[in-house]
Amino acid sequence: MVPDSVKRFQEYLRIKSVHPTPDYWGCVDFLVGQAKEIGLEHKVVECVKDKPVVILTLPGTNPSLKSILLNSHTDVVPVYEEHWNYPPFGAERVLQENGDHRIYARGAQDMKVTGSMYLEALREIKNSGKQLVRNVHAMFVPEEELGGKLGMAQFIKSDEFKALNGGFGLDEGALSFNEYTFYFTRERTVCWTKYTVHGNVGHGSQLIKDTAVEKLLPIMNTMADFRKQQVDGLNAMEGNPLINQGHFTSVNMTMIEGGQQPNVIPATYSLVVDMHISADLDANENFKWQETLAAEHGADLEFINRVTSNVSTVLDDTNPFMNAFKTVCKRQNRIALEAIMPAATDAQYVRNAGIPAIGVNPMRNHPPLVHDHNEYVNESEFLEGIPFYVDMIQELANITE
Repeated sequence: MVPDSVKRFQEYLRIKSVHPTPDYWGCVDFLVGQAKEIGLEHKVVECVKDKPVVILTLPGTNPSLKSILLNSHTDVVPVYEEHWNYPPFGAERVLQENGDHRIYARGAQDMKVTGSMYLEALREIKNSGKQLVRNVHAMFVPEEELGGKLGMAQFIKSDEFKALNGGFGLDEGALSFNEYTFYFTRERTVCWTKYTVHGNVGHGSQLIKDTAVEKLLPIMNTMADFRKQQVDGLNAMEGNPLINQGHFTSVNMTMIEGGQQPNVIPATYSLVVDMHISADLDANENFKWQETLAAEHGADLEFINRVTSNVSTVLDDTNPFMNAFKTVCKRQNRIALEAIMPAATDAQYVRNAGIPAIGVNPMRNHPPLVHDHNEYVNESEFLEGIPFYVDMIQELANITE
């Protein structure tokens, strides 16, 4: 017998909200349908055409208090179907030898699973008849996988967001590879840059001077050296690299473009670099370094996406929300461990708006497969995560101070 919560999770996973043409309106139909079924208030906000934000609300008894925000994103990254053992949007439920099931789909980990756990937790709370003190708003936002510029970055400036009166937020976390429950109060700063160089052209049989690729190679070598420095530093640090990686800058050359045919020396080459700058560093210093690097080699530099302000959530145990979070973890026999989110999430926009937010995912002892082939979640971990959010939402939303 397939649990109803799993069936609903599978339905959400089967919506092809995948870039470059995500079916956002399919997500809207599903989420609004869930709101009506559960008995939640709902609103659809379209700050950017065809990039809708869905807000589901469980009203509290004292709406004047700051609300609890539950954020997740609806979009997922592209797939290479030939590398998948199961259809990436089939949400296949596959029995394992230990009696558990795996649910295979793009978005199973990143991050429709979290949105689905929000929905199931709100369903249980609503069905219990309990009334919470604070309003709870579950937000389902587009475009996070493209940096959020046309998603949360626009929504955060809207009157509709301000009307939510947010006081504390939960957002995207990471599945734990061990028994710990990681929570993230800060994250690395995303920076995507494009270096474009121009040079002399000619026949491929000639040794022409000052070609575009000659200008690009020193930039690539510098990036490779910088990457090695970060890898060496991470490897030298005591502890688990998956926990420590937020203290270092990830550097990956993700796209190289140039050339039209084998025997023509290209006039132009471009290189795209994905960096996530350490939360311990001033990102603006990195931006200046990249500008200098480009100038030294005659390259045009474009910042495709960068975050110029990255606020951390600083909460000690005297903070009622942080105290509530830790109380729930302790009650559920969880070891909560603070860490730096190695990637960038929409929580950055919430924090920059002055609202404290932490990223968390309750699933434990699970291989991380974010953006990987054959992405899946263990059904037992999904089901175990629902009571975590039931408990957490009630604890946070019943704070009266």
